[in-house]
Amino acid sequence: MTTPAFRLRLAALLGLAWLAAFSVAAPAIAQDPAPPAAGARKPLLMAGATSLWQRILTRPGARPSQAPGGPPAEAEIPPLTMLFVYARAAGDGGNWLEVGPTIGGQTLGWLPEAEAIDWKQTLVVNFTNPVNRDRALFFKDSAPLLSIMEAPDAEARTAALRQAAITGTLPPDSPIAAIEPSTWVDPAKNFYLLPILNWTDGYFAKGFPGLALQVAATSLQEAADPPPQAADPGSAAQVMAGYRAGVVFVVDTTVSMDPYLARTRETIRTLIEKLHAEEGDRLSLGLVGFRDVLDDGRPDEYIAKVFAALSDGLDPKEFLDRFDQATVSHVDNRDFREDSFAGVKAALDDIDWAGVAGRLIVLITDASPRRANDPYSSTHLDPDQLRLLAQSKGAAVLVIHLKTAAGKDDHAAAEEAYQPLSDYPNVGSLYFPIEGGDLRTFGSVIDRIAGVMLGQMQAAAKGQVAPATDAPADAKSDDPSRTALARTGLVGRAMQLAYLGRKEGGRVPRLFSSWISDRDIANPARKALDVRVLITKNQLSDLQTTLNAIIDAGEATRVAPNDFFRQLRSAAATMARRPEGVGQEEARHLADLGLIGEYLQGLPYRSRIMELTEDDWLSWSFGQQRQFLDDLQAKATLYQQIYDNTDLWIALDGQRTGGDAVYPMPLDALP
Repeated sequence: MTTPAFRLRLAALLGLAWLAAFSVAAPAIAQDPAPPAAGARKPLLMAGATSLWQRILTRPGARPSQAPGGPPAEAEIPPLTMLFVYARAAGDGGNWLEVGPTIGGQTLGWLPEAEAIDWKQTLVVNFTNPVNRDRALFFKDSAPLLSIMEAPDAEARTAALRQAAITGTLPPDSPIAAIEPSTWVDPAKNFYLLPILNWTDGYFAKGFPGLALQVAATSLQEAADPPPQAADPGSAAQVMAGYRAGVVFVVDTTVSMDPYLARTRETIRTLIEKLHAEEGDRLSLGLVGFRDVLDDGRPDEYIAKVFAALSDGLDPKEFLDRFDQATVSHVDNRDFREDSFAGVKAALDDIDWAGVAGRLIVLITDASPRRANDPYSSTHLDPDQLRLLAQSKGAAVLVIHLKTAAGKDDHAAAEEAYQPLSDYPNVGSLYFPIEGGDLRTFGSVIDRIAGVMLGQMQAAAKGQVAPATDAPADAKSDDPSRTALARTGLVGRAMQLAYLGRKEGGRVPRLFSSWISDRDIANPARKALDVRVLITKNQLSDLQTTLNAIIDAGEATRVAPNDFFRQLRSAAATMARRPEGVGQEEARHLADLGLIGEYLQGLPYRSRIMELTEDDWLSWSFGQQRQFLDDLQAKATLYQQIYDNTDLWIALDGQRTGGDAVYPMPLDALP
């Protein structure tokens, strides 16, 4: 039984997150050679699987032996190391497992089964930013967690438990094992695993479905945990004094934007003068312009162009001189839509954000974007994929949409795209609609946004985390800009909290197993955890190949949709997914064809492609079929960018490379 002091220590030490980043796509994913090599030993397959190897996670104190029941080695395997199982045998002390770090045939030796945890699905989680939600509680068992989730008074009950955990007054019979820390731990500085060992569905009294997750955590650093220390307010103030932020304006420079560009420049001039006088280099500005294509499909000089990097924004005169170069076009583009996503992506990829903790992209436009299925889109991304790219780089996207009279037929399409693009986890959408494109309203909004940015930097200069604005972020307001402004303040606060957590550091316990809700129990509309699946490079390559096969089958059968599943059966046979019986006509469910890798089966999410039946496909309109294929194409583009970023892939044992390296894929990024 754990003591209150031990639980308090866990509360002070436990913090979990994943680092993710993306880069520019290459034309196609190249399939890595898939080990094991011919003639090499292979790990054991999971029961009923044809391609999934048996995996375990090591418990603390695990030491390999050269034979079942033999003397253990002196060196301990770090807790929660993921290993593959090559053989199982009985020996002295019970059952034993022969394990290895890769699937290439190399083994470490034998472990007692009692020193291993079976890991059937490579699922992990990370905490969402603690802004705008309560700290999560870890339960000793699933039953009390599920009971509180379903209780009408869940908010009051968790508040009492949380306060006891914070103050260290939990009684020995408390259902709580620990509490999430108030600061964020950066896995780039202290990498660790938080695998999901088990889960069960839960339902909140407020009507939201949720998951109760059994998790285990460990630091991959071998040094002993330091003794817990009380937070030092003076130290936190010194840390916040070093906070730096960057704001990149992504501005529409097509012919209709002339007055708005001038008004933006006026606001930035005032802001940068204040910054230079009061804040020095704490906040730097950048500028990206974007246009579109002409009637003949050629770019109007450029599609996206960096006019000022963040380093240029440190000098007011230099920045304004560069802003003057971002003049509007003198010709009309092909249609009202514009490639605004190209401007956002240029801000993410072509701006150097190094040393900048607070990252905000402000998109200003009067038109809807070119989406993934648009032949003139340069990114081939949809809002959801572009938002994931931004968030993976620690950036938030704020959109000022000028709803001018000339674009009235385009307003709905623009809002449909920019609302999800600007959505920030647990905060909401940073979408500012300017009705009628009114220049005075636009000026007021951009001035207020600049004021929020300045206020956050002034708070940081005083060693403080900026408070949220007075306007409630969840309010139902007649002025949507007021709500979006409050949310902008929350996003800035979230970035400052993340910075504070990274700088203050933190450690996780050597082993900790408990149950936790994936949503804020007091407010289940907000997520406490992001569930991810560790996917290897080979599996991601396989997944993109599968999506391309489905897309090709859909394109080839546009005039004969009855042939869609026949084409998929042929593709499955060609890809040798399920050579036995793959052509049977009774296989009318896409999952039955064996196209989708087994690594996606049994996960706690609903897959559109795995649930698709032939009857579903034939009942859809041409537009619904087209949208389904376009969604798959956008995800395939996202996978390419994940695959190409060599810094993203994680070698869990420090040696695994190539196709065995893993990436924690968000569940909502899966097809």
